[in-house]
Amino acid sequence: MARLPSFDSEIEQARADANAVQDLSSLMAQTLVAVPQGSSEEIFAPQTAQFAELQKLEAKFQSRILAFVNGLGVRTDAAYAAFDTVDDVTRSEKFVSFFKRRAAVSFKVVRARKLAIADTLKAILLEAAVVHGLLQARKEQATALRSTVEPNLVASMETRRGIVSDMDEARQRDKVLAASLATLQRKISDARDETRLDQWKTEEADAAAQRETVLSARKRLNARHEVLNHQAILLGNVIDLLNDEISMHALLLNKLNIEAERCIHLYDAAFGSLEPLLADAQSQSPTAKGAKAAMPLGIFDELLTLHGQGIVTLQDIQTRKHRADEALLRRRELTSNSAG
Repeated sequence: MARLPSFDSEIEQARADANAVQDLSSLMAQTLVAVPQGSSEEIFAPQTAQFAELQKLEAKFQSRILAFVNGLGVRTDAAYAAFDTVDDVTRSEKFVSFFKRRAAVSFKVVRARKLAIADTLKAILLEAAVVHGLLQARKEQATALRSTVEPNLVASMETRRGIVSDMDEARQRDKVLAASLATLQRKISDARDETRLDQWKTEEADAAAQRETVLSARKRLNARHEVLNHQAILLGNVIDLLNDEISMHALLLNKLNIEAERCIHLYDAAFGSLEPLLADAQSQSPTAKGAKAAMPLGIFDELLTLHGQGIVTLQDIQTRKHRADEALLRRRELTSNSAG
């Protein structure tokens, strides 16, 4: 069954959004790995700007997917409403039946209406399968990237810990040298013996040179610490965004599966069997001979099999739908509060 041209256009936009998110997050992960010696915080200016852009791209992608899922839900609601009125009689049908002395709505008419509803539900399921595949692929990409970035953050923090240790050492060394210089300067100012005076001045010059070296090292270590701190913050931000993305995608996938179950349940009632859907799904499953990589209804093979066994009730689906809607609502409220 053909999908709407507008859907194909929108899904391509969503796929482009997903690719943009993956490309930019991967780029950030790569460029944040190594920090050249002598670098300043300004080295991360591009990544800071990229992260802001990444947040916008991810929000755009999530918004587009959420619109897809909500749209599928609205169309499924409409299909349920149509099914509830499948036996209703229009005024014209009543008028014709009165003069022709026959039932206002024949079995054939009712059956045709139910088949039309079943066709609509299959179209919704096909679109849901495409969205599901895109969302699942993006979730897997984000999970894999998180596994790559997390060790880099750990390594950055370990390096920074070593720098902090070196900074403490240098600070203690500076403290000792400063005390030695103060003592030598006091001795020089009180000196009466020229021989001892020359010795103290030599020691003072040596201590001053050592302290200058230590101060230079402290300055370099401080700068390195700031750079590593900025690196760790950016890596942490990327990981937080990936975690947030994975969590949101899990919620959306759950909601999408529930909407698919609503379609499956009603299709069974409208068509009278799930056999056509099961046949399509099984022929498109990963184990089927010649199955394509982008398996539309094969994505819902397990759900269709479960519903085919008749052990899932509409009440159960509606209960889970309510929970999924509440979870998404809480998530949106949390996001709105964070943005505010």
